[in-house]
Amino acid sequence: MKFVEDSRIKISRKVLALAWLFFALYLLFIMGLSYLLGIRPLIWGLPRWVAIGNIVVPAVFVLLLILVAERFIPDIPLTEDEDSEQEE
Repeated sequence: MKFVEDSRIKISRKVLALAWLFFALYLLFIMGLSYLLGIRPLIWGLPRWVAIGNIVVPAVFVLLLILVAERFIPDIPLTEDEDSEQEE
């Protein structure tokens, strides 16, 4: 008897890899900007790297995450449908 893997498992593995890639990109972007930006005050007397790294970049990445979720993450059912139960 051959084991048939649920298609939801394959999709969830791809989404997990996409999530780790997005998170790594986010961290690299924040660390790079924090390193490259100076300590001159920019917003509310905060250093430039703090203002951009903790306010601007997260806001941009939240908007980018919405686009990634809409385009690259498929909508799959979380429960088994009744048709598959009747076949068994």
